[in-house]
Amino acid sequence: MKVPVRKRPPTTAHQGAGIGQVTTVPFRLTLSDLPGLPHRPRCTLLVMPREIDIANADALYGAVCEAVDLRRDLTDVLVLDFTGTSFTDSRGARLISATREYAERAGITVRLAVEEGGVVRRVVTLTGVRRDVPVFASVADAVAGEEERWGWEA
Repeated sequence: MKVPVRKRPPTTAHQGAGIGQVTTVPFRLTLSDLPGLPHRPRCTLLVMPREIDIANADALYGAVCEAVDLRRDLTDVLVLDFTGTSFTDSRGARLISATREYAERAGITVRLAVEEGGVVRRVVTLTGVRRDVPVFASVADAVAGEEERWGWEA
């Protein structure tokens, strides 16, 4: 039995970011609260899917923007958890850059958690995303905002 998919029209907030128009989200985006400690900013953790490419980048960007909109008054830092992501291409880099721009307009800082080694690390290094978005080797380091744990080598 085929389940009908409800498509929502793209909103103006999500258009013009260089990612494309948003329709539906073909996966679940995990949204988790991390406790806001007095010496740390309030954080929201978004766990990225296993693969990010042309097939899902537009929908993922829409879902991330919706999460930013929902959490706007409840978070200071958005941590994008790529530790479980095994593949991304240039669309993933564009997604990160567009997310940073969108979140910054809401007053939210974006940080990445990316394990050492692998495709995701190479993409964020080679595309220069690291210059604009702090990258950390673990979610714990990203939440704490501690110094980056890995160097520039790809």
